Amino acid sequence: MKFLFFILFSLFSYAALGQSFEVMTGHQRIFIDAQYLKFFENKNRFSLFSRARATAEYDENKTDLFTGAYLNYTTKSGFGGTVLGRISTNSAGIDAGIHYFKASQKWVIYALPSININRELLYSWFSIVRFTPDLNEKWKLYTSLELFSAFSAIGHLSSVQRFRIGLDRKGNQFGFAINGNESRFTYADINLGVFLRKEFK
Repeated sequence: MKFLFFILFSLFSYAALGQSFEVMTGHQRIFIDAQYLKFFENKNRFSLFSRARATAEYDENKTDLFTGAYLNYTTKSGFGGTVLGRISTNSAGIDAGIHYFKASQKWVIYALPSININRELLYSWFSIVRFTPDLNEKWKLYTSLELFSAFSAIGHLSSVQRFRIGLDRKGNQFGFAINGNESRFTYADINLGVFLRKEFK
């Protein structure tokens, strides 16, 4: 039943977002991530970055879902404002922050410190860095690092790290993957595995 759920989630994500789609099979759990980036004008000032992701344990009836939409305004310097709407298994909310975004054919960097817009103080850091240099005419090196940390008035709440290293050929990427997370209630958790990722132009 759990894997049927993930198949349905995968098909929905592929149809709804369709720009990049990743499946990471780890030794503890499976991770699925679909992302979409859309620019609204020729100067690329306004953009929408959205993602849907899911995680499921192999030996427990436990799943974790997240979907978020980041509305960005980016200046020529790369800095700009962001409003984020998010819904997850445990919470929902709206955040506001200041981001930095730069991209080329070989690398992408997006960094966002933000604050939750509600009565309780909650602030976070989110960043993605990708580097894909050419190895030869057909192959590229694919590397990606994603970081997320959340804090409140009592201190650190949770942190997530996702690292990928592998190969890329015509937007088909595969290789070694590490997903890590920590919280103030549990010890660090590491999920080691392999990933398959597809970019749709």
